[in-house]
Amino acid sequence: MLSRFSILPVALIGLGGTQLASASSYDEGQWVTTFMAGSPLIPNEDITPQVRTHVGDLGIAALDRMQVGDVFRSGPSFGIETGYMSQSNLEPFVRLSYSKLEGRNTSIGSIGAPDLSATAPISANFDDMKSWALNLGTRYFLSDTGTIRTYVAGYLGADRTDAMRADLGFAGTPVTREEFLPRATRFDAGVEGGLSWALSDQADLGLSIGAQYVDARHEFSNAFAPLGIEEVRFTDPRWSVPVNLGVNFRF
Repeated sequence: MLSRFSILPVALIGLGGTQLASASSYDEGQWVTTFMAGSPLIPNEDITPQVRTHVGDLGIAALDRMQVGDVFRSGPSFGIETGYMSQSNLEPFVRLSYSKLEGRNTSIGSIGAPDLSATAPISANFDDMKSWALNLGTRYFLSDTGTIRTYVAGYLGADRTDAMRADLGFAGTPVTREEFLPRATRFDAGVEGGLSWALSDQADLGLSIGAQYVDARHEFSNAFAPLGIEEVRFTDPRWSVPVNLGVNFRF
């Protein structure tokens, strides 16, 4: 999934310096600026339930149970962070990050004749969904010297996410454009663990993986009312697993 970013380690090492430090001391009072890139991996949570209803004499309309992986692919994420070494192993930080889920064009259900001898697909072409987040956190290093150091971190803040939109089609023909979830600003929080590898006395390469929670939006949509399906509940994924590679500069 991160193959698109395979050139990043080389570029980040080039930014950090060409010689590796044999040991690194992290001094109290240092400022740290970090640039990172990666991808948010999304567990397969439900977006809609499965719905099946009779539409008078027209037949049976059915919407499939949709999960995150059915309608989105994990896209890229980028971030910039400013921290301050309040102690040699403790770093409060503020982080601005961007991430994207890439929309899919997918079949989401069907409508069929009463005898089910023929069915026509219902499709949806989902837009990309982008998010910006501003977080405050603290990173704790398990040691305060060494070329490679491990750490844990926690953070919380606010996330601003695009509306969830899709172009709906019937039997291969686009019919309408719908907004299932509105644009919203929501609370988010997360934890992460990682390691920092000293490239020089002023720069480190970092790798982290974590778990992030965002308040899920949920709305009832009447987008499928013409098919006889009333108020389908759409919801957001609540959890993601951010994976990031970064370089930080200390001064």
